[in-house]
Amino acid sequence: MNLSRIAILPLLTIIRDPVYLLPPLLPASVGLAFMNQGYSDQRTLATSIALQILAGLISSTIIIAMAPKGYQGQPSSVIRALPQAVKRFPVVLGTFAIISVMAMVGFLLLIVPGIIVLILTFFALQEAVLNQKGPLQAIKESMALVKAHLNHVLFLFFYLTSIALLLEGGTSKISPFVSFAAVILVSPYVTLTITFSYLEIKRGTILERPSP
Repeated sequence: MNLSRIAILPLLTIIRDPVYLLPPLLPASVGLAFMNQGYSDQRTLATSIALQILAGLISSTIIIAMAPKGYQGQPSSVIRALPQAVKRFPVVLGTFAIISVMAMVGFLLLIVPGIIVLILTFFALQEAVLNQKGPLQAIKESMALVKAHLNHVLFLFFYLTSIALLLEGGTSKISPFVSFAAVILVSPYVTLTITFSYLEIKRGTILERPSP
């Protein structure tokens, strides 16, 4: 896996094909609406977080479905990717729910196990959408891929986590509108980087597979 290529290619893809900025409008709009409304109580805050997570998951599913075209340097389309995203979203939701429970238990056990869960399930959503695996199988396949390419995945995990925390966390302190723009820009880059990494690994696996 060429890490420099994987880090730059998603950015070039977004610049060449800004359609990838459309799906993140959904979670960004939800977050902006609740920020402007204000969090009057804990129930409102919990509802806001839940809706933003759900909207973000829908956005990520659409971008993952769009990503193979971008990886091949071809124009992509939200409309063309939408049927696949809708079809696979229940599986994505189930996969995300299992990962969330596992990570939550891990974080309660001195944090580190939770981080390990997130690393091992790095490609689980890609497996669910692009390889059409069920939730448990997607997680299992992700673990196998991560173990086989651990150093690369560790670099990408901490690289992308740092970008997300610095940009989205920092911009939220400036203004809701700056945070809105950050979500639109950062989330597709993160999702595309993970998905392009997944596709790169899968391509290498196919090339390395011996001929029958």
